[in-house]
Amino acid sequence: MFRTFELGGVVVPVNAAGDVNIDFEDIGGYTWPPLRTMNGTARFQQHWRKLRVRVSGSGVVPAGLAGLDYTAQHTLKSNGTRAVQSVSNVITIPAARRTDTGYAPTGYAVVNGHYRPTDIALVGNVATLTVVTGASGYGVLYYPQLTVNARFASGMGEAGARHNWTIEAEEV
Repeated sequence: MFRTFELGGVVVPVNAAGDVNIDFEDIGGYTWPPLRTMNGTARFQQHWRKLRVRVSGSGVVPAGLAGLDYTAQHTLKSNGTRAVQSVSNVITIPAARRTDTGYAPTGYAVVNGHYRPTDIALVGNVATLTVVTGASGYGVLYYPQLTVNARFASGMGEAGARHNWTIEAEEV
């Protein structure tokens, strides 16, 4: 199944998104580098944390995103995964994830440094993964779905043969 990127209800067609790159970055009201106490101990202060997302792609047709109202908030449905990993087989995953058909979270075990798929039971935001003999850790892959403020840029490259586009967005 080809995974699609979507913003504001507009599904970017496969011909516009044959080459998609997605970068996620934590932003927020937290200190970095950490503050130091008088004895040198590192301390973090955190008030909030959100995600910044940068999606860029190209294809033989435009992305079709130019008509969105970028002064409004939109739902961004990622076609790229993020992972949460733990030494435990019970993992809490973010509520901000895709739930549409074909985008269910998947589980894996880490065995001898390698990824091994394993079954997952999801109740709310808690994933329980089937125990795998010899596993040193477990993880869950999920597709983020965020409410964002975004901006859009597009252009053409390769003598007009490719349509390039970029979305920069921040979770609200």
